Amino acid sequence: MELFTGIMLYQRFSEYELSVLLSVLRQGGKKVLFIGLDDQFVKGEAGLPCIPEMTIQDVDLEILDSIVLPGVDDFEHLVGHQELSAFLARANDNKRVIAAISSAPYLLSMSGLLAEKKYTTGLTKEQRDFLGTFNEGDYTDLPVVVDDTIITAKGSAFIEFAFAFGDRLQLNYQKEWYG
Repeated sequence: MELFTGIMLYQRFSEYELSVLLSVLRQGGKKVLFIGLDDQFVKGEAGLPCIPEMTIQDVDLEILDSIVLPGVDDFEHLVGHQELSAFLARANDNKRVIAAISSAPYLLSMSGLLAEKKYTTGLTKEQRDFLGTFNEGDYTDLPVVVDDTIITAKGSAFIEFAFAFGDRLQLNYQKEWYG
């Protein structure tokens, strides 16, 4: 059975944070499935309109070996999102690679996926403290952090994030092409 990388789409997701990652996946011959919180069309933070192919309620986790969560410039609509949190908790089986960039590590944190995991995020210490779900002792001030099957990154490290993800999936792609 061919396995897919699930790319999460939600209102105001950051398109640029997915740009190189999608290219690495394409170069590596990895199939992608765009997953929404529901079947409604979404607009990225730059206005790119997208229609999810499946929803978090409909997708069979058995066809996914990895999931990517882009950051979002205003994630108030995702704070405490119970369905997304439940989906991520079900997906976290220590085999599936789950990657989050910029503000999206909050989605991992609210779902319990960062428990005892080293992580980074584009959120400031004040924002992390305000959200109240992060373990500050596990925060690492690096552009990208890989801890077993969890990959986190700051938004400015979107190229390194794509490489870390491609490498973790053992994809064959040309890093020098992006230099």
